[in-house]
Amino acid sequence: MSLVLLFTLPGLAGLGLWLTGPSARASRALSLGFGSVILMLALRLVDDTAEGRVLVHAFGGWRPPFGIAFAADRLSALFVALHALLLLVTLAALRPESHGEAVVRRAHPPLFMLSLGLFGGFLTADLFDLFVMFELVLVASYLLLQVPGSRRSLAGMLPTIVVNLLASALFLAGLGLLYGIGGSVNVADLHRELPAAPQELRRIALGMLVVAFATKAALVPLCFWMPATYPTLSAPLSALFAGIMTKLGVYALLRIQPLIALDPLLSQGLVWAGGASAILGVLAALSQYEVRRLLSFHSVSQVGYMVLAMGLASPAGIAAATFFALHHSLVKSALYLVADELERRNASRDLRKMDFRRAGGGALVACFVVAGFSLVGMPPFSGFFGKLVVFRAAVDADAWAGLVLLVVASVFTLASMLKIWRFAFQTVPADSLDPAASPGRGGPLVAMLVLILALGFAAGPIQEFSAEGAEALLDTEVYDRAVLSAEGHPGPASEAR
Repeated sequence: MSLVLLFTLPGLAGLGLWLTGPSARASRALSLGFGSVILMLALRLVDDTAEGRVLVHAFGGWRPPFGIAFAADRLSALFVALHALLLLVTLAALRPESHGEAVVRRAHPPLFMLSLGLFGGFLTADLFDLFVMFELVLVASYLLLQVPGSRRSLAGMLPTIVVNLLASALFLAGLGLLYGIGGSVNVADLHRELPAAPQELRRIALGMLVVAFATKAALVPLCFWMPATYPTLSAPLSALFAGIMTKLGVYALLRIQPLIALDPLLSQGLVWAGGASAILGVLAALSQYEVRRLLSFHSVSQVGYMVLAMGLASPAGIAAATFFALHHSLVKSALYLVADELERRNASRDLRKMDFRRAGGGALVACFVVAGFSLVGMPPFSGFFGKLVVFRAAVDADAWAGLVLLVVASVFTLASMLKIWRFAFQTVPADSLDPAASPGRGGPLVAMLVLILALGFAAGPIQEFSAEGAEALLDTEVYDRAVLSAEGHPGPASEAR
């Protein structure tokens, strides 16, 4: 299939909606149509790469590393499909009758621009192009942060802008140093050139990239911008952000994992940073009473599991991080949609002001139980298998301290989910009850519930897919050969290289 079509379709959809300015209902119908087509293309990409094939497109007729190239393998295809799925769910959940016509109309064009940047980030085989895609994602994020138009949403932009601009500057500086010592910013080319580079310079360059990507992933201590930002978004948008935005940073760390593995000190740093994020993030979540802010700190904690697993620098660790990222994206998006319903029905964001009778029927309760218990890691939900593979990878690598931190974090995760249950769902006596907002349509939330259950039942095949992708990621020969032998002009220095 054409990687260019998958990449450009969201941009064309967003541009068309922005130029034509249809009504909110027409915009929603068109967006759902575009989102469905994008999801079908993304699933086709997963199928095309399932057997280990690497699809490559060289732009401008220049063969890498002299030109920019897109490359899709199992890992990138999985993240592309994950975002396409969450995009469609978000478009379905963003309704004019629930969130306002102005919000819906303003949100659709930057949502597709965001998808353009995310797809480009997942598909690019060039680190400078990855930097460009990061900036495109940030621009779209700034636009989406302005969609609610409230004072809080505008104020929430400040930490996001400042922190991410600093991370982008660090990323660019690391790229410059990497180019100076490796002579390239193409990932496949760096696999061949960096092992011979001076160790200290290589460590500094890769360390800059690791810190930049860790900031994008909201890893402790670089995480404070996210809990200040995500709760200010319209709830379906915050569900998308929680599901996929931090995963771009996680994906970037995964993509350069073979380079990070050249320096055990960097890998060990990821293990400790992941463990610290897991425990400190969940402790911060326990102190919160605003539902979406509590869930934002949980995202910090859950990213810690992924980063610790990938820091083990083993096929089992990479596979565990990939599976856990997939599980977390679905579960956290579902919990944000539950939070949206709770906040609208109670007309409050504060758990202490919520009443169980406003939670509605059993459907919302079931969705919270499945998503919440999955986040905790209770069997037979996907979170159980996600944590199981992470714990097993830690045991295999003798990372006992990290394992203890993750187990303790899991206990506190259960406590924080029980906190939401106690305030929002548990039956308590009440003398009076004000009228609540009418519940919205539960189609997107029920769809997420089905996906979470399906992920749990299909954990074996999906984990096997993740394991195969991890093996291919660390054994870079197939990826490198596919990228560097792409059709195109060989470049002026091809013979020398």
